[in-house]
Amino acid sequence: MNTLHRKQLIQFLCDISDPSEMQAAMDIILTDKEHEDVDKRLQIFHQLEEHVPQREVSANLGVGIATVTRGAKAMRTDSYRSLEQKLLHCRTGHKG
Repeated sequence: MNTLHRKQLIQFLCDISDPSEMQAAMDIILTDKEHEDVDKRLQIFHQLEEHVPQREVSANLGVGIATVTRGAKAMRTDSYRSLEQKLLHCRTGHKG
């Protein structure tokens, strides 16, 4: 689903290099609930990478098992694999 608006959004985000500007962009694009959902998705990735069982991840984060399963499915994609090191660096505070 690469619509014109999605392509414009991607270009907009790619043009931002300043973290405070990126925070402002995320704040105007995402609702509070969407921020929470993204945060939970990243926590799901982290816990699954640590080999925490899916049902335990679900209980830890207060999300449904289907949400965790979707996260696990996303981790098996080429897109995830291509970004995996950057996600790791984000968690550890290093540049990726």
